[in-house]
Amino acid sequence: LNRDLTPFVDADLSRAVTSIFMGGGTPSLFSPSAMSELLDSLKSKLDISISTEITLEANPGTTDFEKFAGYFAAGINRLSIGVQSFSSKQLINLGRIHTANEVTEAYFAAREAGFKNINLDLMHGLPGQNLGNALKDLEAAIQLGPEHISWYQLTIEPNTVFYKRPPNLPNDDTLWEIYEAGLRKLADAGYERYEVSAFAKPGMQAQHNLNYWQFGDYLGLGAGAHGKLTRPDGIIRTTKTRLPAD
Repeated sequence: LNRDLTPFVDADLSRAVTSIFMGGGTPSLFSPSAMSELLDSLKSKLDISISTEITLEANPGTTDFEKFAGYFAAGINRLSIGVQSFSSKQLINLGRIHTANEVTEAYFAAREAGFKNINLDLMHGLPGQNLGNALKDLEAAIQLGPEHISWYQLTIEPNTVFYKRPPNLPNDDTLWEIYEAGLRKLADAGYERYEVSAFAKPGMQAQHNLNYWQFGDYLGLGAGAHGKLTRPDGIIRTTKTRLPAD
């Protein structure tokens, strides 16, 4: 942590931290005690208060009530659960380790553990998907009643299985139908769109998302993280290597 903060030592680290976001990969593989140790270390170096939004990305296949309760006790107050789809077939296509039932179980376990601010990550435009089953996926997320839904179209990234062997994706007309119908469904359910793929109940927008969209500053800590800091002499950006060997 000391090494990761080195690029920022000349900055005013007494500035209040509005949000912490632990994502990229599967941070829910870490134990609650490891998360507690990390947050205690951050609090000793940065201005973090009880109002700071602290989000953990969680994979439904790596969490249970005991872990959620431990994360909540450690100070994490917001979860982003990587649902991706409520279709078991699509989850297999996407190479996910969890099932549709585990998504629902993880959601209610998080509620039981005390979390009152939950985001569900959901994709559309999946292989072979049509308007009907795309909306069925979205309806399943809405029915659970999360405070926030991230609903975004699948994109094919380099160095992935889909990039090497492109799947049969919906055509542009179908994608547009899904998009328009999904926006209406989210709005009818009381979710306000505040950036391209983020929808929140009133007052529940992610502070972390808002900071990015408003061109705010952020410290990039850990493998592969990017940081941006505004200083009197200009903006500096940092990039951490993502390769452990380096």
